[in-house]
Amino acid sequence: MYGRIASSSGSIVVWIVMLGMLLVSPVGAAEQSGSIPDKAYQWLVRQQASTGILGNQESETFSGLYANAVAAMCFIHQGDVDLARRMFTFFESHREREFASDTPGGFPQFADAGTGQMLRDADRWIGDNSWLLMALNYYVSKTGDKQFDPMREQLAKWIISLQDPNGGVKAGFNKAGPMLHYSTEGNLDVYAALVNYPKARAKVRTFLLTDMWVEEEKRFKMGSTVNEPALDTCAWAIAALGPELATTLPHAQRTFLTTNKSDVTGLEVTAFRDLLGKERIWLEGTGEMIVAYNVAGQKELARKYLDEMNKAMIPSKQWPGLVGLPCATSDPPWETGSTLIFVPSQAWYLFGAWDFNPMAGFGD
Repeated sequence: MYGRIASSSGSIVVWIVMLGMLLVSPVGAAEQSGSIPDKAYQWLVRQQASTGILGNQESETFSGLYANAVAAMCFIHQGDVDLARRMFTFFESHREREFASDTPGGFPQFADAGTGQMLRDADRWIGDNSWLLMALNYYVSKTGDKQFDPMREQLAKWIISLQDPNGGVKAGFNKAGPMLHYSTEGNLDVYAALVNYPKARAKVRTFLLTDMWVEEEKRFKMGSTVNEPALDTCAWAIAALGPELATTLPHAQRTFLTTNKSDVTGLEVTAFRDLLGKERIWLEGTGEMIVAYNVAGQKELARKYLDEMNKAMIPSKQWPGLVGLPCATSDPPWETGSTLIFVPSQAWYLFGAWDFNPMAGFGD
């Protein structure tokens, strides 16, 4: 239905009219057949390869652990638990090898969705592994199926093994060895994932609020080695730690809110950039902010930025009639980052549309 939209005012009007025909109150009506969220969700379903995992971008097989975890949570939310089970079965088939005594433990960040091979030189980061644990926790809470409990336990024990006495969890491992710094984003992930380990979890919260919090600016620093702010530490602070952290929202608006034109639709989008000094809209991060606004009870702002994300929605090149979001509106962080549909952007858009918080902490 959609083609590349020129920047002329006539084309923009046509785009807006067609978009309005599809969009039916995205917040609270996400599951209506034919709505934009429904078409975006169906794209995620089609993106799953025969191996059980998804390539990060449309028509590509490069596959991220985090991207798959958030996709699994979408499948579970929609009742497509068989799709999530296929994905978890893939990781279970690699678990013994990746947690063997001659490895650092944890799953690598990346794999190939076409061949099913793990990219074993990739970093083994606490954040990605925590997201897989979150997805498994959500699966158990929704289904009661505990067949993947050995993987849940091994993930949790590996994460906790990296926790220091101050409560912070070190970032993980790369090819050079242990990463000894602390990532605020990663520790927020850990907090959300360790819902069944209250003592370790409480230490993480204390660490974040004591060591990573910048009181005068009401924000978290990026980590132990970087004092700059990050959008996801604002959004995920609320999603993981609760609405009392909504004090981070004004900082996020002052620092990251911008307006940028989509390379594909030609429309101006007012939403959130990923980095200081960049004007592109980070669509995944904007979805994270929508979730944060929902958790904070600021529903009108959530709706406002969901509508802005719709302006960046692009047609699928592989599956006619379906739509999705790239990583960024312009100035792509990689060559196709503003032109190909990207799984994390898709998932966080859907979380926002469904008013669902994936970091709520799903326990047994």
